[in-house]
Amino acid sequence: MNVVESLKKATEFLERRDVASPRLNSELLLSCMLGISRVELYTGFDRELTEEEAERFKEMLMKRAAGCPLQYLTGETGFFSATYVVCPGVFIPRPETEVLVEKALEMLPDRPVKVLDIGTGNGCIAISIALERANAELLATDISASALVLCNRNADRLGVSDRVGTALGDLYEPIGPSERFDMVISNPPYICSTEAGELDVEVREFEPPQALYAGESGMEVIRKLVSGAPGHLKPGGLFAIEIGETQGARSTALFEDAGFEEVELAKDLAGRDRVVTGKYLK
Repeated sequence: MNVVESLKKATEFLERRDVASPRLNSELLLSCMLGISRVELYTGFDRELTEEEAERFKEMLMKRAAGCPLQYLTGETGFFSATYVVCPGVFIPRPETEVLVEKALEMLPDRPVKVLDIGTGNGCIAISIALERANAELLATDISASALVLCNRNADRLGVSDRVGTALGDLYEPIGPSERFDMVISNPPYICSTEAGELDVEVREFEPPQALYAGESGMEVIRKLVSGAPGHLKPGGLFAIEIGETQGARSTALFEDAGFEEVELAKDLAGRDRVVTGKYLK
């Protein structure tokens, strides 16, 4: 079969398996497998697939139909203003997290700053800030060594490895007791462990659970992050964190109890509570 015929059959297959946007998925998978752009699929529409290519495409389609995230199959995803490498075992960045980056950039002063990104995953938050602020120095931490390898790879690809460092450990564990930052930022796990069964199969079965769940309330990691932040912020330091849509009131209360001022709750594009920010003046 040629490219157009392959795309038609692939789209029909994914549609029968209830995969959202089956045509787009088919195009992205085939262009990835062939190493060409989506535009080139159509400029070379009559190209015949070799047996090996057809088999590889079929394998990718079967994995996608079984729930494997498209990003893991193509090995990349877009976030904010750049394309990032992703891989199984490391959390896939979500569009909602772009709100967190936007709020951070609004709050950061226009001078040299040090920013701590906790639970960095593939590095998209830290790297996005580095790309937008040439005078920002970032430290990205994660409990997963695989995540830090990916973060370093993305920082190198995007030309900010000289300003994005990494450290392995849980939450504030890798940070020296006297080390202070102008901002602490995090997109932590915040899903209730009891809600696992309600998640889409591609999240529940394929993404790393340590990046998803935070106890029965979903607040366990958020509590630890908020309580530990004052000890690692400079006077007037900023704290920004992503939360679940039902956690706004509880999270803002934690900020206030920890001594943060100018606490604000921001919503995502769907109008859901998504980011809490505050300033530590002490």
